[in-house]
Amino acid sequence: MRPDQANHLIERAAALLRNGAGLSPETDNDLAVAARPADPAAEAAPADAVPQPLPPPPIAAPTIQTMPPPREPLRLDLEMLGRAGLVANERGRTRILEEFRITIGSILRTLRTGKSRLEPSNLLMVTSAKPGEGKSFTALNLAASIAQNGLGEVLLVDADAKPRSLSGLMGLSDAPGLYNMVTNPMLRIEDMLLRTPISTLSYLPVGSRDVTATEPGMTRPVSSAIERLRRRFAHHFIILDCAPCLSTSDPSTLASLVDQVIMVVEAEHTQRSEIEASLDLVRACPNITLMLNKVRLTTSSTFGAYYYYGSTYYGSRP
Repeated sequence: MRPDQANHLIERAAALLRNGAGLSPETDNDLAVAARPADPAAEAAPADAVPQPLPPPPIAAPTIQTMPPPREPLRLDLEMLGRAGLVANERGRTRILEEFRITIGSILRTLRTGKSRLEPSNLLMVTSAKPGEGKSFTALNLAASIAQNGLGEVLLVDADAKPRSLSGLMGLSDAPGLYNMVTNPMLRIEDMLLRTPISTLSYLPVGSRDVTATEPGMTRPVSSAIERLRRRFAHHFIILDCAPCLSTSDPSTLASLVDQVIMVVEAEHTQRSEIEASLDLVRACPNITLMLNKVRLTTSSTFGAYYYYGSTYYGSRP
């Protein structure tokens, strides 16, 4: 639109307004286009005004990231321990509790005279010839008895990767533990330990049962993990609940590392040939103790127990 045409429209509009006449829609649109300035801010500012810089954008408030509260470590309660066979927490002087007290005295005397003073003598392995003889029950109650009688701090380790292990009985099949240390040595042991109602007793689950962690080629890393536990808990009694001797090679492999082997034997069930074969597999350990399990009492007893455990030394090698 030419300038003279715009002026003409403005003059027409002014004349119409003076005369009180309305504007047609077409005239109103033309006037709106002609009268609107290209830059309202420039039109309102005086000719000699100095342009002002634009204000800086508002500064956003800093975002405060709050760390999640630390996760409460998982604890074992008496119900979980009871499902695994804990009886050492019972009150009174029962036959079975007395047997465990006698047994741990013999075991600890052997440990104290085992190795030189430069090396910790604190690593025990509990095993049996076959499944079902009560080795896990024995390991759990030995650990609890030592801890409850104020004889020292105890770390109970589930080293049995087979089903129905201690971890499975307590509902901890998915909890990280020993075999996670094998596959990932960067894991902190303390992050996997579980507390128990007995203040001086801790528990390490078996961990992942991934096939790569139980293959024969993984034997050396398992031994390294056990040695790591021994160094880290040099002032604890460490009790390994290991698999049966005739079911896997683990007891034979670990026998040279431990200071004592506790061989659980089921009375009137385990054959002599099975016991001899099992003892031969763990002969690398200098101290082996036999514990007779599931002996039926035929006479009345003031302790009133059906099961009891006794211990006799099979032998000691220099």
